[in-house]
Amino acid sequence: MVHHNAVSASGSLLAPIPVAGPSFRFYVTDSPRVFIEGNVLGMYLFGYGNFVSTAGNIGFTLSKHFSALAGYQLASHLVVNDDTDRIGLRFVQRGAVVGLQTSF
Repeated sequence: MVHHNAVSASGSLLAPIPVAGPSFRFYVTDSPRVFIEGNVLGMYLFGYGNFVSTAGNIGFTLSKHFSALAGYQLASHLVVNDDTDRIGLRFVQRGAVVGLQTSF
């Protein structure tokens, strides 16, 4: 009989990932300006995995240059595989988002 010990590790890494994908904004009303926006962004990591992020928001214009947003990040999914060393990484994030947006 062969016994295998459980092994775990943790760490952090800052790795900027350039993404591309469609975004949209649809204005529901003119006054006050209420809008719905969303996006699907992703990047293929050349055989090592992929990154996909989607979000949907509803917002309203506070003034000419500022808007308030609230929504839900449907999924942020990062998969990195390395078959030779049997190392893998899977990261999933979901939850509510709020924010302010400015434009000039």
